[in-house]
Amino acid sequence: MRVKCPHCHTKAIVTHRVPISPTSDDIYINCPNPDCGARSVMRISHVYDLTPPAATLTDAMHEWFANLPDDEKRAIARQYQPSLL
Repeated sequence: MRVKCPHCHTKAIVTHRVPISPTSDDIYINCPNPDCGARSVMRISHVYDLTPPAATLTDAMHEWFANLPDDEKRAIARQYQPSLL
């Protein structure tokens, strides 16, 4: 990820970060441009997932399957693994 100085748009140098929540950090930046030299704090946050983590999808599928009636579980199992039945 490239962070630019908000004043002169030069590629900034991240000096350190401070976590402020499980999904947000403040990053401290220095501008290396001698004509600018700004020091700033920017906030980076997680907004939303485009694709949820695989474990989340797998867990949801297992939970859904576990709550099906037995006859529906067997029908699904027959469809995907006929050699096991």
